[in-house]
Amino acid sequence: MLDVNKTLSKESQTFLENLRLYLFSSGKKTDAIEDIIEELEVHLFEAECDEKSVEHIIGSSPKEYMKLLSDEMSVDFKGWFKYILMILFGAFSYLIIDKALNGGIEFSFLEIIGYPMAGILSILVYMISFRYMARHKLSMFKQGVILFALGMISIALFAGLIIFSGIHSTTFIKLENTGTIVAVILAISIFILISIWSKTWVSIIIPILLFAPKLLLTNYQGNVNLILSSVITMLSILLYCGYTIRKTKSD
Repeated sequence: MLDVNKTLSKESQTFLENLRLYLFSSGKKTDAIEDIIEELEVHLFEAECDEKSVEHIIGSSPKEYMKLLSDEMSVDFKGWFKYILMILFGAFSYLIIDKALNGGIEFSFLEIIGYPMAGILSILVYMISFRYMARHKLSMFKQGVILFALGMISIALFAGLIIFSGIHSTTFIKLENTGTIVAVILAISIFILISIWSKTWVSIIIPILLFAPKLLLTNYQGNVNLILSSVITMLSILLYCGYTIRKTKSD
């Protein structure tokens, strides 16, 4: 890969970042996306050396160029099936540990069916939103509003499912002591496997940040435990995200 990011203009770098996001959220193969990005980097670099603009390479409409490229590429159904499975397994692992820490692992039939459906729907909404963000020049404020709205939609889907299930459903699966231990071990193993597969520590660090404060603050009961653990978790995740962003920029 040609290291031209330091010499490419801000406009070219932004276009390449948006293109990568658009193609990824359109379900294209990661390797194919990177090949196109590398080729475009070279063309844009050469064009800028000749004092030509981005439009000289991609035309007057970045949106049309992105769509044209996307239409010419095949959808990576197999790859995205793996992504969706990993996300769903990760989400269920989170639910298992959360339930184990809050009285016991039990699921209603509605939860077993509803959680995967809510997860898949959330993924689809995120993909559509990311494609929109990649194709339109949005201010940081508007991007923040969209991301906040996406978070609220996901929370609303799962919260609504939990509330509805609590009112209208009965327990379908309930694990006792041995079953709970086995389920928690499997959940932790899934987090580790996802970390190895994705080659990042995120799937391990985030659960630790989510659950460790609650375990460490067992001396505090009720609302005090909830408030303190929530604040510590939020601050820890923000610090971790800030560290990750700073490390990415420095690299």
